[in-house]
Amino acid sequence: MIEINCPHCNEDIELDDDDSGLFSCPYCNQEFLWEQESQIMETNNSSDSSKSDYSYLVLPSIMISVLLVILVFIFWIVYSFSNAMSCGWQNTC
Repeated sequence: MIEINCPHCNEDIELDDDDSGLFSCPYCNQEFLWEQESQIMETNNSSDSSKSDYSYLVLPSIMISVLLVILVFIFWIVYSFSNAMSCGWQNTC
């Protein structure tokens, strides 16, 4: 058995060691959520890992996007210059 304090009235409440979930206080009849620390830590660790699973992809994605924009710009300049050279600077084709 584990003894905790009600978060509403601060009275002592006894729960089983492996109990977790939503409970009603026998003194004030208010409901409260109880989770053991090991369950809370597992939940926090899993949410952190899922968040960090994709965080390593952000920088490479930005770098690839910038590289593509630069390549498109260079292609546009080269294409414009080659078109101008084949037709002459003053003539239009």
